[in-house]
Amino acid sequence: MATETAVDDVEGGFPLPKRALLPDAIADAIAEAIATRHLRPGERIVETGLTKRFQVSRVPVREALKILATQGILVGGGHRGYRVADYGQNKVEQVFEIRLMLELVLLRDAIRNWQKDSKSLSDLRAVIDRMRRAADVDDFGEMLRADLDFHLAIANASGNEVAISMWKTIARHVLIIFNLARYRDIKLSTVVDRHIALLKFIEKQVHSPDSGDELKVALDKHFLARRRQSEEVARSSGLS
Repeated sequence: MATETAVDDVEGGFPLPKRALLPDAIADAIAEAIATRHLRPGERIVETGLTKRFQVSRVPVREALKILATQGILVGGGHRGYRVADYGQNKVEQVFEIRLMLELVLLRDAIRNWQKDSKSLSDLRAVIDRMRRAADVDDFGEMLRADLDFHLAIANASGNEVAISMWKTIARHVLIIFNLARYRDIKLSTVVDRHIALLKFIEKQVHSPDSGDELKVALDKHFLARRRQSEEVARSSGLS
């Protein structure tokens, strides 16, 4: 039976949007609440509870809920209200498939731009430094944020506005799915190593580009371990 808990009844730890008047910021905060399990599959989203928690009017909250419903993170709407969507194996597989397609386009375009100015690769190196620090103190949350920021840096370097916009939509799903597997044993230093390997591949491509097939192989390898882990958890339990 679906949980009926109103959002304003959730205990501490529910993230507040950084820019409370923006629907996208509120959508990000709700997605993070789902990712951190303050909101669970099937849980009813109460609009009035969100307006109180975020201290905003109903208009940006309503827009945020519509955004998340369009993206498949929430289901329902209308007089029935919204509920948190389930994340089963099929959905996890779909997200990873679409993400790989987007990342391939973004990485291709980013490499072309980096070939003109390789100095901007410093953004990726800075994120890997954050990952190392997170691994040293076993900070899963910071590692997850740095992981997404690494790929966001690639997206921004691509200059492909359409693909960037689509990637940001997928990123909300990725945030939730990665947290799906967070309670399994994850050696954070391994996550760092995977990104170092991808960075080395990118640096090689900037100076001696290979075919698009090589890019796909590299991304497949980069995402494979996390994809298998997330799909395994989805098969066994889902986001619950």
